[in-house]
Amino acid sequence: MKYLIDWLKQNWFYILFIALAAFFVTAVMVILKDPIGQAIGVCLGAIVFLLPILLKNPEFGLALVGFFLPFERFPSIDLGGLNVKINYILILIVLLVYIFVKGVRGELKIPRDPIRFFVFLFLALYTISFAGALNQSRAIQVWLSVVLMVLATFTVTLIAQDEKAIKMTVKGILWGGATVGLIGLYQFMGDMAGLPNSVTLLKAGYDKGTFGFARVQAVSEEPLYFANYIFIPALISLILLLRDKVSEVFSRFSATLLIIILLTDFVLALSRGAILAAGIVFVLILIFQAKKIFRAKVLFTAFMISALVLTGAYLALVKSEPRAISEFVDQLTVKKKDTESVVLRLTTSSQAMDMFKDKPIFGVGPGNFGPASQGNPTTKPEVIGWRVVNNVYLEVLAESGVVGFGAFMLMILVIFIRSILAYVKAKDDFLKALVLGLTLAFMAILIQYATFSPIYVFHFWFLIGLVSAVSNVIFDKLKNDSE
Repeated sequence: MKYLIDWLKQNWFYILFIALAAFFVTAVMVILKDPIGQAIGVCLGAIVFLLPILLKNPEFGLALVGFFLPFERFPSIDLGGLNVKINYILILIVLLVYIFVKGVRGELKIPRDPIRFFVFLFLALYTISFAGALNQSRAIQVWLSVVLMVLATFTVTLIAQDEKAIKMTVKGILWGGATVGLIGLYQFMGDMAGLPNSVTLLKAGYDKGTFGFARVQAVSEEPLYFANYIFIPALISLILLLRDKVSEVFSRFSATLLIIILLTDFVLALSRGAILAAGIVFVLILIFQAKKIFRAKVLFTAFMISALVLTGAYLALVKSEPRAISEFVDQLTVKKKDTESVVLRLTTSSQAMDMFKDKPIFGVGPGNFGPASQGNPTTKPEVIGWRVVNNVYLEVLAESGVVGFGAFMLMILVIFIRSILAYVKAKDDFLKALVLGLTLAFMAILIQYATFSPIYVFHFWFLIGLVSAVSNVIFDKLKNDSE
């Protein structure tokens, strides 16, 4: 009790400030009932709530962004066709506050980052494809989204310039993973119990009405986005556990429990592309981490985790509708090749190649695959929205031509080369383990990216920034040690 009283005395100003801010923001949102007014209220709320914290410790902002990485649907708001998400608002606030605070203190320093050049090169060449856009408003929306993704990457490398900031960010990611992991399990059990989608937060089509069980999506747009995000906290936890470094950011028990929760969600999300990516990455881990894996303690732990995940997922399916198991197997093995998802992917892939052949240099314009493939390029279909390729590589190829696609692939290649070099040369065991986990997550996401799109997925670009930042810190440490 004494500790609580002392804490209240020390922080009374912040508590009063937040209380008044909450009242003010609530009043704004009540008075301005339209979407723009609500958006203003949300932005003001985020700013006034975060300012006292960020002004004192601007690096903490990255931990907040890391926590909210998978929050794509809630909280968010649609403004003129652009879905403004909480992590969009956060990354801009964090960037501006960091620049202000460090600038006032005279501590602002833009770190040397070779990857940044290739990220901006991709953005520049992607922008050129505007020339071929049939729907300019759609092109502007998608281009702005990509600009924001690039800013996210830049923000991470700007702020995470030392090991302390990196560890803080990783903690945010792991706590965020634990939160959405529990939300995913809640969704499955809630749907099984008959709760409505408005309570479980499941989108129509992902509840038990389709397959006899819920394909969990937590607060992501779709189950496959959720499965894609899971690679980041899961592989960070796994590699840090294998290399006995997880205690620097999370307890061993918490990390193990997190892996169990996330892997269970991963299975129940039922994304074929994600499962394929997981299989490939698992083989790579077995090959390159053999000495760490083939130990009695590790093998026993791995066996127990696998048994718990598979048994839990199986029992969950058995307790669902009678058809759940067969539907799960059929979906996983693509037994029904005439399903909408399979046919649509084949159709859109073929259309993307035709568009590339028609405009091979600069493509049909940012985000313009949908307008170009759906008849009227100026009217957005009310039901399905703008169509995507469901293969990011073909989508980038069709929309930005060989110029944008080449820049995109070059960026990916440079990221891999630099992160692998960082891993090989690193002397700090924690950073060495972390860059490996992040690189494996990056690889898994890229493999699954062959089965979904679009390019402006926030956690993908945040990961690029974090891989770059960790690599930069590793090389800076090596440089300082040699001097």
